[in-house]
Amino acid sequence: MRKVAISINKGGVGKTTTAKTLASAAVAAGLNALILDIDTQQNATTWGRRRKKQERPPLPLVYFTTEQDLPDELDRAEKAGCDIAFIDTPPGRSSEAMAAVEAADLVIIPFWNDQDSYDGVKKTASLASRLGKDAFGLLNFVTPNSKSHEETAREVLKGIGLPMAPVVLHRYDLHRLASIKGLAAQEMEPESSAALEIAALWDWLRATLKLRTSASVHKGVA
Repeated sequence: MRKVAISINKGGVGKTTTAKTLASAAVAAGLNALILDIDTQQNATTWGRRRKKQERPPLPLVYFTTEQDLPDELDRAEKAGCDIAFIDTPPGRSSEAMAAVEAADLVIIPFWNDQDSYDGVKKTASLASRLGKDAFGLLNFVTPNSKSHEETAREVLKGIGLPMAPVVLHRYDLHRLASIKGLAAQEMEPESSAALEIAALWDWLRATLKLRTSASVHKGVA
């Protein structure tokens, strides 16, 4: 089972949206995906509850857990046949975020083009480095048709010494509208620009983690 921590010590940069969309993409690729929510705000957990109201509630499963219970939940998921687990972390410097990064195979650090965000990237990248974890920055909320934010972000992350994911996510209202229904953007409008970005991001993550996506979805994970 691959484990991906979505973490930065700053709120409002798209951690939960990243977890939801990537986990949904993993399911669509034929994998059994899980989101473990260790943020006390429980935004991912609430999305999971809305998701269960769909006529045919789709995976991924979403569970709230604590820092103390995280290792046991990951072990339980792996034994049940889970292929990939995404850990959604709280904002701010916290022991929960440290536990998630320590448990992960890969750390994704969502951020946007803002100085406070870059400060958060630097701190989270430093944490990942200390724990010996591979990490990538993920630029979120880019204004469509704007290249300047992306160019700035790449220069800043180069100075930090953190690689940036080759796919950037733009600011599309579809993410918010889909979340209201307990869906991911690509499920609500599969041919949308937002969906195409998520597909490209998933392809990159799958290749980075060396994940096979030919497996059938296991229904037994609980």
